[in-house]
Amino acid sequence: MQMILQFIVSLFIFLVLSTQTNAFFPSTISSVATLTPAVDYNLPYAGILPDHPLYTLKVLRDRILLFFTRDPEKKVHLNLLFSDKRLVMGQMLWEKGNIDLSVSTIGKGEKYLLSAAIDLLALKKKNNLPPGLSDKVELAAKKHEEVIMKLIKFSDDEAKRHSLNLALGINYQAIQQILSAK
Repeated sequence: MQMILQFIVSLFIFLVLSTQTNAFFPSTISSVATLTPAVDYNLPYAGILPDHPLYTLKVLRDRILLFFTRDPEKKVHLNLLFSDKRLVMGQMLWEKGNIDLSVSTIGKGEKYLLSAAIDLLALKKKNNLPPGLSDKVELAAKKHEEVIMKLIKFSDDEAKRHSLNLALGINYQAIQQILSAK
């Protein structure tokens, strides 16, 4: 009995220590040296991905949270969180080879980022902008730009590059809104 228990514990330790995941960049992308310094912004854990059967419940939950959030500052934080999560989901789907869904998810994430930027501008107009919030959203937008640019570089399909460029355009719109709020 003790041998079986030792075997199970050893097997568990081996499996835990031997699995290596890279949830933020595909291995081909992360090994490439970049000319520009990486943006120091931590992206959150994505949770379930859009290819999961329960993903629609997650989307519904997100929409309900946004609908019932009346505080503009909290709304900026929520939109930023949803945007960051969609970006990470897109990266994870890219790694899995589900490129179409990846590009679509990244585009939706950039729309959340634009919503955060617009809400940020509304806070500025009301003179309720907390210190550091616009810097945080701007840093997130720069991180999104960095990630999307890396994905564009490694995309072979012209249609996918075009869709990623559209997402990048939304990102640039968000950056303009953020700079207006400063």
